[in-house]
Amino acid sequence: DKRFVEAAVSYRGVPVEDDREAFVDEMREAAESAALAPAKDREKLREAIRLGVRRIATDWTGKKPVVDVMLVDI
Repeated sequence: DKRFVEAAVSYRGVPVEDDREAFVDEMREAAESAALAPAKDREKLREAIRLGVRRIATDWTGKKPVVDVMLVDI
């Protein structure tokens, strides 16, 4: 029985105004890439997505934002 999971990602402390659409697209791609990698459990999956999104935000801003990921079974 295979389940589908949706990730809801929120972030704080990311002051990107210019090129916001490109920034969000890059974060989305990082989250999708992390979600496709094999993970042994939900916590490892959640953490992989969180770190992928945080890495992009750090690259764009030079700051380490707070990133929260909630996994939802659908």
